[in-house]
Amino acid sequence: MAALALNPDASVDAFARLIYGEVPPPPDSVEIERHLLPGARAERLCLTLRCGVERFTVDAALWLPDRPGSVPVPVILGLDFVGPAGILADEAFPLDPHARVHPRPDLGAAEGRLTDTLRGTAAHRWPIELLTAQGYAVMTSCYGSWTPDDPQGWQAHGVYPLIKSQLSHPTGAISLWAWALLRLVDVAHQLPQTSGAPVIAVGHSRLGKAALWAAEQDQRIAAVFANQSGCLGAAPAAHPAGETVAQLVERFPHWAVVDPQAATGLDQQDLLALLSPRRVYLAQGAEDLWADPAGSYQALRCAARAWPDATPGSWPDATPEVAFSDAALGFHQRQGGHDLLAYDWRQFLSFLRTT
Repeated sequence: MAALALNPDASVDAFARLIYGEVPPPPDSVEIERHLLPGARAERLCLTLRCGVERFTVDAALWLPDRPGSVPVPVILGLDFVGPAGILADEAFPLDPHARVHPRPDLGAAEGRLTDTLRGTAAHRWPIELLTAQGYAVMTSCYGSWTPDDPQGWQAHGVYPLIKSQLSHPTGAISLWAWALLRLVDVAHQLPQTSGAPVIAVGHSRLGKAALWAAEQDQRIAAVFANQSGCLGAAPAAHPAGETVAQLVERFPHWAVVDPQAATGLDQQDLLALLSPRRVYLAQGAEDLWADPAGSYQALRCAARAWPDATPGSWPDATPEVAFSDAALGFHQRQGGHDLLAYDWRQFLSFLRTT
């Protein structure tokens, strides 16, 4: 494979037109109702979004540090495959009957509907105590509530009926999940405990793709952590490993607008470079070859040219454990497969402490 290079003509608009689809404009308003959850350190946020006469309601959850004080605290926000009900094991947080998520027949959710069997299954991916102990607020919502992860029904529920009249060009689910993250940013800027503090976007797998794409849209996102984001995330198509664009489009045609047969001139190192000068962190599992760890690192190395002082080294083939971090860019590969673990969070928190 030839060395990766940056396309000088790459732009956010080009990625929207040729790869992900349009990200809709913001809604007219985002209204928030806050409810403390009994027996939990979390709040249920009931959000109402309005565009003209149309409205959409969705739930999110918020955790605050024990002693936030009078100064707004930074907030880590992201979408989750199950949402707050996957973090909170009890029944205090309601299940969204309209949500459609990636099917988990092993957990009793074969049709992609949220069921009680999914409660608590995402808690290991969101180590709330670890994050709040470091002084961060945490906000998350279920991705399938915002846009169903269903190639037949993704436009029937969620935000698409709200925003379809606002669209000038085709869109895809990744763009709508990115739009959802931007609405969580809106919420963070309305809450007195987090207003004006740094916002950090986080996502795992397909939601890592959405986190990167959301950060491209909004300078309010100060840092982004994409964990095992793979094809159309951090992994470049030019690297001959892992999932290909054609395979992704065949399995998930609703995610993006890209034509796998068309030469777009864009690749994921360009997407990463467009995030400069903000902070970017990538993580991988050595056994998750589908997400192309080595290619993702090469894309980050290439993109580092957009940050004057970033100097990631070459890929060390002899070990499964890889780490690089400076003030702007970070990367690690751990042993193991496709998951978001407390270890990944600890490495990312260490990166955030780097100045």
